[in-house]
Amino acid sequence: MVEGKRPERRKQARMALHVPVRVQGRKGDGETWEEMTSSEDASLAGISFCLRQPVRIGQALHLSMPLPKRMRQYDLTDPSYHVYALVRSVGTGTPSRVGLMFLGKHPPRGETSLPSGLFLMPNDPRPDERRRFPRTESRLGLKLRRTSVPGALSEEQTYAENLSKWGALVKTSLPVAKGEMVEVEDLKGTFHTRAEIRNVSIGADGQPRLNLLFLDHPTPEGLLPEEPAP
Repeated sequence: MVEGKRPERRKQARMALHVPVRVQGRKGDGETWEEMTSSEDASLAGISFCLRQPVRIGQALHLSMPLPKRMRQYDLTDPSYHVYALVRSVGTGTPSRVGLMFLGKHPPRGETSLPSGLFLMPNDPRPDERRRFPRTESRLGLKLRRTSVPGALSEEQTYAENLSKWGALVKTSLPVAKGEMVEVEDLKGTFHTRAEIRNVSIGADGQPRLNLLFLDHPTPEGLLPEEPAP
C-alpha cells in the first residue's frame, strides 16, 4: 500500500493536455521497457495517456515530460519533469488508456530503482484473493488475443476447459509465455478482460494450456458453469 498520499488529490479535475511522455516500466521478470506516448489530460494529482505496453493497476512507472510548471511539485525550472506515478486505471484494447496518480521524485517504499512489484490501495482487489474461487468444467468459447507482439500469430478462437469467477484454463496455439498478458473475450462479445498468464502446461493431447488470472472484470454469472469441478 502506498502511504503518505493525500486522498483529496485524486478529486482534482484534470485539464486537457497534450505533451510527449517517455514512460519506463519493469516487468515481473525484471526486464525493463520504454515507450513514447502523448498525454491526454493532467492535473497536480495525475495524468492519463495511451500505452501499447500492458500494465496493471498498482504498477509504478517512471515518467519524463515537459509538464507545465503549474502542475509540478518540484523541479520547476527543469525542461523535463521526472516523476514516478502509480497506475490506477487501465482501459481495454491496444493501445489502452491508462490513468496514473503522481507519487513523487522517488520510487515508492524507498526503492532504489524502478520496482517490479505492485503497490495496491486498500480497496484494490488482490490477485491472491481472486484465485480462491473454485474452478468448474467448461466449454465456453473464447477469443484470445496477444497484445504485446502484434502479428499473424496474435489472435485465436479457443475455449476454456475450466472456469471460475477470476480465471480459466484455456487451450492455446499462441506463442506466449508465463507472465505475459493477453485479452480474453467470449464469442458473443458480452465479456472482455485482460488476463495474466500465471502458468503454461502441456495437456494429455500434447497441446499447451494457459492458466489465466483475469485482471479487469470477473466472469459474468450467466457464463459460469453450475457445478464445481472435482
